This record gives sequence, structure tokens and C-alpha cells, in this order.
Amino acid sequence: MRRALAGAASSAIVIAMALGVAAQPAPPSGIRDPAWSPDGRRLATSSFDRIWISGGDGRGGRPLRAGSPATERDPAWSPDGRRVVFSADSGEGFDLFVAGADGRDVRRLTDAPGDDRWPSWTGDGRIVFSRRATPFDSWRFFTVTEQGTDAAPLFPDAASDDEREGRVSPDGKRIAYVSDRDSEDGDVDLWVADLDVAERGRVQRTRLTRVGGREGRPAWAPDSARIAYFAQREGRGSVWVVTAETSGGESALKERAPAAAPILVSRRGGAPAWSPDGRTIAISELPPADPAYNGNPLRNDDDAPPLFAAEGFSLWMVDAPVAVDAGAHEVDGPKPSSRYLTAAFDRVWETLRRLYYSKGPSAAEWTALKDKHRPRATAARDEAALESAIDQMIAEQPLIKPAVSSNRAVVVSGHPLASQAGLLALEKGGNIVDAAIAVAFALGVVEPEASGIGGDGMALVYLAGMPEPVVVDYKDQVPIHATSDNQVLRQNTGDGPAAANIPGVVAGLDHLYRRFGSKKVSWADLIAPAVEYADQGYVLDESLPTSIAEGRRFIQKYESSRKIYLPGGRVPRPGERFTNKDYAATLRAIAAQGAQTFYRGDIARKIAADMTARGGLITLDDLAQYRAIERRPLAGQFRGHAVYSTPPPVSSGLGLIETLQILDQYQPQRGASYATDADYFHYAIEAWKVRDQSGRIADPALFDVDLGPHLDRAHAADLFKQIDRTKASRYGGAERDTTPPARIGRGTTAFAVADADGNMIAVTQTLSTWGGNFYVSEGLGFLYNNHLRFSGGAPGRFLPLTRSSTTSVPTLLFQRAEGSPGPGQPVLAVAAAGNAWIPASVYDIILNVVDGGMSAQRAIEAPRFLVGRDPIDSSVGRIQIEDRIPRPILDDLIARGHRFSKIGRKGEVRYGYAAAVLVDRAKKEVQGGAEPRRSHAAVPQK
Repeated sequence: MRRALAGAASSAIVIAMALGVAAQPAPPSGIRDPAWSPDGRRLATSSFDRIWISGGDGRGGRPLRAGSPATERDPAWSPDGRRVVFSADSGEGFDLFVAGADGRDVRRLTDAPGDDRWPSWTGDGRIVFSRRATPFDSWRFFTVTEQGTDAAPLFPDAASDDEREGRVSPDGKRIAYVSDRDSEDGDVDLWVADLDVAERGRVQRTRLTRVGGREGRPAWAPDSARIAYFAQREGRGSVWVVTAETSGGESALKERAPAAAPILVSRRGGAPAWSPDGRTIAISELPPADPAYNGNPLRNDDDAPPLFAAEGFSLWMVDAPVAVDAGAHEVDGPKPSSRYLTAAFDRVWETLRRLYYSKGPSAAEWTALKDKHRPRATAARDEAALESAIDQMIAEQPLIKPAVSSNRAVVVSGHPLASQAGLLALEKGGNIVDAAIAVAFALGVVEPEASGIGGDGMALVYLAGMPEPVVVDYKDQVPIHATSDNQVLRQNTGDGPAAANIPGVVAGLDHLYRRFGSKKVSWADLIAPAVEYADQGYVLDESLPTSIAEGRRFIQKYESSRKIYLPGGRVPRPGERFTNKDYAATLRAIAAQGAQTFYRGDIARKIAADMTARGGLITLDDLAQYRAIERRPLAGQFRGHAVYSTPPPVSSGLGLIETLQILDQYQPQRGASYATDADYFHYAIEAWKVRDQSGRIADPALFDVDLGPHLDRAHAADLFKQIDRTKASRYGGAERDTTPPARIGRGTTAFAVADADGNMIAVTQTLSTWGGNFYVSEGLGFLYNNHLRFSGGAPGRFLPLTRSSTTSVPTLLFQRAEGSPGPGQPVLAVAAAGNAWIPASVYDIILNVVDGGMSAQRAIEAPRFLVGRDPIDSSVGRIQIEDRIPRPILDDLIARGHRFSKIGRKGEVRYGYAAAVLVDRAKKEVQGGAEPRRSHAAVPQK
């Protein structure tokens, strides 16, 4: 399988800044991958997706290959300095090429499926590089001759862990690289390996770093005794130097220890290159890394960084190593011509075409937008002008997914087959609750890493005539024996049987069926589509394979999980048919015997027996006592709308309502949105920051939960007064969270159903992280949640029978009518998945619908933002944004003191996976909004 063309190009001209002058926002140089020639007189870099050859000081320069259509990366000089090997992607994946230093005699060295990256020369003229066949496979070292012959694995043992970014030492004896080998927590560490395998008959690998975070881009000192490398700690990048010699003793590394502790060289984190005279380290600064895996499917595995990153891709030189940042000075990079700026525009357009507009009516619209805005890009003379042209094109993007409406009902969920299951329930005479039940069971099969019968959920239901919506709480519970002194929990790594809470999904869906279902469709008929999908299989897209690839190290620990999710010992690939016969059998039993079999019958006994045998804590007593609970929702107001959301034990409903009521004090212009109005965006951010929701939200059955004034409009008005129109506020009180970031974020799904009569349901279900505990009980087929993992969190985490607290926030909006009974006219049902992006996405969508006047699909596809704390200075906010908000808006907000981190490529829709349904009872119309960020589908009833 070969991937799509690399999509975005980093670009711009560097503005030099002297040390001691406060750093101001400045265009980055787009420079990456520095490599010095052996004589130190030339520096090869990748800039504007081309290999450039500059002077040894990094100034000036020329493209190695003029007019190349490929994306070029990873230059490395031959030992004699006459040739440069590099990787290049012309549209079907990266391959290796070699060229003379003058750009002549260009030859392809490899042409294999997948990607070949990070070449490095050995002393005998061979080239070592990393290869993977698909994005779902591991990187493995290979070698090839300079003539492109005899490509073969470097090492005889086939490592299942990544081996990437390798650099051969100047003496040719070792290779430094980064790997997640022997890492339970997914950390990427710095390793070295001896190249002389024949001497020992096995590969001698040594881990040089073992610190929470990520290492990368090793670069050898000329003496082959030290290595400079990039490190990311708590969101901040830096460059360090460590000795490559080892003490030979055992240490906390569980390997031979480095002879000396690493030395901090620069707080400018980036890819280093050590000059041949040993005096200088060049650093191409990297932007902040994307957040942990959060369910985003790998649809386009290009290597392009975010275009016009606010931080990163500038070239610095530092003295090696003396004092931290000694002699640091920024270097002017290559100055791009109009041709390269235009090429950057074309790459952005092409990436988005391949991702979203390769077929259908939108393909022609996207081509027309290119024709409309490309002349501005061609006329651009700097990055700002280029970005303006791209931003305007993106602002006029056609919808990625078609608008869906019906005069009967619409089902929106995280997978087309699950939405079809809901539609089938409606077609059989069922109501919106029946449809939601069918969707929930189906999602456990077709999106099993996000939810399923081993997880939990919350549903917010409104049926016409109710005085207010009802919450059905089926959150998971802590097992009876999960007390804080239980040694099993002390050894809990977040995966396996010991990480599982008592599941609630089957009980919750049973409660919904009995209390709110139509009774026109049988329980078995609602489960039937899920049984079919599990038994007969379904064709995979990128979503599940991406999640399995991310969690492979955990899945492969358990035989029962491996046989389902790693069939044949590998990650299943998009386009293949995926079956789960054991899950089908379990669902058949639930369909035939009812929910009781899961909690008090045959399935319960199988679960309990397996947990006892495998070290889990769930018992028959735990399962038998479980019940779903009805609760009253929290209620607030926003722009004349009644807002209903989730109560404790879930924490996010209170925060959402308080934030909306604060923003309600600000009166925007008609049709305003945060993507087009800087003042509105400022207030939307500040409303989120000044809220003071209680930190003690937990299970109300076991704790006194006092919501205080946080739902009061008067309190919201007082908080609004803290907002200064001219500057960003600072956080107070809370300290920085020092918990290492998880590699894998929380795995959740969300769906919504509504009909033209105003009946609405919004649901969020979860396994906690993507893949839950990665464990399957033999013969049952489903994954369990891992809410019991050992870490800090909500009160009662290890108090028996406590219900878990999460960020789930299904929400319903009604248009208030004075004097009318009930909550008002139904308007919106919305829910989202995606960890911290859950409440942010619901908030964003409500603003887009209520203030922006957007349709359901347009509100879903609008740019997303997430307000948080800066990982370095927790008193300051940092807003993560999809890179689809125009530069003038961001410049305005930066001037007010806001800080931003761009997520994903230019124009890409990336985080938060929402479902939304809009109801217009006057028109008897329902609109559905389906998420393009994952595999969602909106299906109308005709």
C-alpha cells in the first residue's frame, strides 16, 4: 500500500532575533533536518519540502534539485562529502534517492511499498534506513548499497517495536536511534546498537534514556562518544547531550547505564546536527507535538508539519556544549521564490483534495476554489500573503460530508453501519430511543475500541410531553474488592483484567428499552444488526486499524485479544473484512436471554470466572448488584435557550452550562463566529477561563455534591465582569499537572437521534481510553473499560461501588417560549467524543448553531478550539486550534496575550468527534451533522 502525496509545506523567511530580546511572533523559516558536510563548509537542510545546500553557517543556499515535484526530507552526506542521500515522496510514499552535491546524477535507491526514511551512511559505503510497509506496521532498519542493490534488514531479529531516526556513528561501529522498545507506557527512548552483529551473534542494544516523554533525532559528536538529541518533557522541547559510553552496570534503565547524566544544551527543542569540528550544534526547532492519540484515524500519513506554525522550523546555532544556550543565534534560512510559495499553496490544496474532496459534487467545487485563489498565491511575495490566500480558500471550503435532512427523523453516529442499524429500528416502527439502542449495540462491534458492552455511558432523553429531559446514568462502578490497600491495584498498569470497572452498557440500554422504548420493536431485533456485523464482518476504514496500531503493545500481551485484533499477528488493514465471532455469540445470548444474562446469568458467570483466573476484581456479586439510574439533568440558559446537560457523577455538564451563561452576558453581532470575529473569539475563550466550577464532582450516592452558585445566572454575570476586552486573563491558584501525558487518550463514542416531532436523544459511551483495557475474556469477544487504572482523579476512585466521573456531556437545547409548559421547542441534540475535546466540541457546536446560525453539518465542520493551560506556565492559557482560523484573527488575539498551538495540517479537521441533530418543528424538518474527523454518518429516514 502506498500513501497519499505529502500535503502541506512549511515555509517562510526567518526574521533574525538577537539574544536578550524578547521573542515576538515571527515567520518561521520552515527549516528542518540539518546535516553538515564532512568538511563543515556546507549545511544540507529540508526547507519548503526541498533539500537545500547552504554555507556552513546556514545562510544563503540553493535547492539541491531545481523543480523537483517531490517532498524531500532527511539529507545525509556521504563520508567523502561528494553525495547526498535523502528521502522523497512523489505521491506514493517516501523512497531513497542519492544525488551529487551539485544536484546532478540523481538516482533512486529504493522503490518498495510504504516508506523509507532517515538514511545514514556506514563507513563501507552502505546506507542504513528505516522502512515500514504500511502506516500500521513498525519501522525496521534496512540497508542498501549506493547503487540501490541488496536491500536487506540490518539486524537478524525482527523487532516488533519501532526503530527509527537512525544515525550511524562517525567511526561506523554503532547506530543511535529512537524506539518504544520495552516501554510499557509507550515512551519513545534513545537507544544505541552495535553494528557488528557477527562478533556476538546477536544484536547488542543499549537504552540511553528512560524518562517520561519522547526522545528523537539523535546526532553524533565527531568523536563518536556523545550524542545530541531532541527531548520533549511536559509539553516543552529541548536538546540534550548524553555520553554514548556505558558503565556496564545495572540501573533503573534495566540496561547498561550511560556513564554520565545527560546535559541540557538548549531549551529550543529541535533536530540537532553536530558540526565536524565539534564546536557547534545546529538545531532546527520543532513546533509543539500533537496531543496523544485521541482516536484520529490515520488517513494521510504524510510528513508535512503544520504550515505557518506559530513556533518551530527556524534554524539556530549553539555552542556545543558549554553553558545552556551558549552562543545561541538564529540564522536566516533560504529565501523562497514565488515558485516555492505557489508550490506550498498547491500542496495544501492537494492534501485536502485527497483527504476530503476526491470525488462527488464537492470535488468540482474544490477545484474551482483552487482556480479562484491560486493567482493570489502566485503573486505572494512572503508567507503572510501566501497564508492569506490559503485562509480565504479554506474559509470557502465546501462541506466535506453532505448535508442531511428529513421530514421524519435522522440518526447520527460514529459509523455508517451503526447509523443504518438505528434507521432500521425506525423503519420497523420504533422510536428514537429504539434507534439509539440499536446504534449503541452496533457501535460496540464496528467501533469496538471506543465503546461496547464492556464500557459505560450516559443518555439524555426527551420525548414529547415530558416536563424536562431525563438522564439515564449507566456509568461503570468500582468493584467491591477494589480498595486502596488492594495490592492488585498497586500493580495496575492500565491494561488487563485488573483495570476494569463493572460495565454498565447492557443495563443502561435495557433500562432505556423498558422505560422509553416504543415496544413496537423487540429487544432481539434491536441487537440483530450488531450480531450480523460481528458474525459476517464488515469492511474496515482507517479508524480501527489506527487504534489497534497505537495499542498493539498492549493487545499482544493477551492471547484472547491478539486472536481477534491482531489476526495473523499483524494489524488489520483498511479495506479488509473484520469479524468477531465471539462477540456475535455474546450478543446472541443477550438478545435471547435479556440483559440479566450479563449481570446474573451465563455471561456473568463467564466474566467472573475469567476475572478470578486472570487477576481481575469483578465478581458475580459486583455484576448482580449493578443498576442503571435515572437522574435529573442540570439546567441553564443561553441566548433564550434552555440548556440541559449531564449531572454528577459526570463533571462536564456543570462547566459547560456555567461557561455558556458567562458568555450569555456578551452580545455578539448577528451571525458572529469565533473563526471570523476576533472579539467574539476572545470572549468565548475568556468565558471558559474565568468559570470557577467546583472541583469536587463525584458519585452523589456516596458523596455530598454541592453545586453552589455555579448554575446561577447572577454568579455568571459576576464572573463575566472579570473579563477584560483588551487582554487575556491569567489563571490563579492551580498548580501545574505533573502527571506524564498518556500516549493514548480516552476512547469514547457519541451519537444522537431526533425526529420531526421534537423527540431527541443524545448519548455518550466510553471504554475510558481508546481500546479500554485491551483485554478480552476468552470466548466473549468484547473489550472492557479501564476506568480502574491506578492514577489520581475523581474522589472515590478506589471506593467500592463508586460510579466513574468523566468528561461526557450529551446536551439538549430548547427554544424557550414564555408561558408554555415543558422545556420549550426542541432545537438541538449534541454529544461528542475525544477526551478533553468532548466539552470543547459541544461548546463550539452550540456557539456555531446559536450565535453563528449554522446548519448542523456546517456547525460540525467548523474549526474547533480547546482552551487549556500552558504546559510551561500554568497561570497562562494556551488554546489548541485546528489550523483553519485566519492569521489576522490570531494576530489580534496574540496581541491581547493569548497563546495558540495549531493542531494538524493547514485546513485539516482533526479533533473532537461529535454528533448533532437540529430540529425545526415549524418546518417539520430534522438536520443531521456527521463528523468528518472520524467515520461518522448521518442517515435520514425517508
